[in-house]
Amino acid sequence: MSYLSAKKIYPGNQTSALNGWYKNIDTNDDDTNDSSAGGPTSVLAIPGYRYFQQRGYVAVSTKSGDAVSSGNVIVPSPYRNDDTRTDITGLVISGSSTQPAYVYRTAISVAKGWGDKRVASGVFASTGNVISFGRDSSGPTAASGVGEAVIQANLTSTVSGDGANKIFFSGTSQAFGENPFITATGAAGVSGGIVYYEATAATTMAVFAKGSANGTTVSGGYYISDADYNAGLKGYLVVEICYIQPDDAPGYEDIEAYIPARTIS
Repeated sequence: MSYLSAKKIYPGNQTSALNGWYKNIDTNDDDTNDSSAGGPTSVLAIPGYRYFQQRGYVAVSTKSGDAVSSGNVIVPSPYRNDDTRTDITGLVISGSSTQPAYVYRTAISVAKGWGDKRVASGVFASTGNVISFGRDSSGPTAASGVGEAVIQANLTSTVSGDGANKIFFSGTSQAFGENPFITATGAAGVSGGIVYYEATAATTMAVFAKGSANGTTVSGGYYISDADYNAGLKGYLVVEICYIQPDDAPGYEDIEAYIPARTIS
C-alpha cells in the first residue's frame, strides 16, 4: 500500500501526539469507504520539510503451540465511533526518489496495561531470539548496512520464560534503534550504523521474531502465556517510527490569492 498524499498540519494546530492514521474516504457520497488510504499526518515544522510520527501495534493473541513469527502493524483509527473510518493494517513510509523519507527514530515496547483486564503480563519467545521492528523486505532485514540500525529496533531479554529454552519480555520492556547523531570524529563519526535511513520507495514496517539483530529470516515466534490466553487477554507490541521528508513544491494554490484584483494606490 502506498499513500496518496500527506495531511499537513502546523505546530499551532498540534494539540496531541501525531498518529499515522489518515484516510481519504467516501469521495462520491455513496456511503462507502471507496478511496485508497491517504496520509499519514505530518507537521510542517521547519519550512520545506514535513515531520512524521507513526505509531501502531501488533496484538499477540496466541499461546505457545501457535506462536507467530511476524505481524503487520495496526495503525489505529482515532474515530472509535465511526465504522467507516477503520484501522489501517500495515505501516508504510511513502518515500520516493524525488522526495525521500529520512528515518531518525524507531522504537518498540511491550504494553503493560492499566489493570483493565485486557493486557497480558508480557510476551514470550525462544531463548536468544529478538523481537524486531524493522523493514519488511519479504521478511526481516539485518541491522547492518547504511542506516539499517536506525530503521530497526530489536527487543532482547534474558529473563527465563514459561519452559525450557524460552524467554519472557515483560510489560514495559522497550528497545530503540540507533540515533543518527555523530558523536565521534574520523571514520567512526560517519559509519553506516549511525546515519539516517533513506527510504526512496514505499517501505513497509513490520514486527518479526528472529534469531539475532542481523538475522534475515524469521525464527520461532512470539506468544502469550496459557493463563493469559485462557483469560482472554492479549499482548501488545507497540511501535513507533519518526522521519522527515521534503515537502511538495509550491503550487498555484500558494499564489492564487495574491494575483487577482490588485489595487493600485
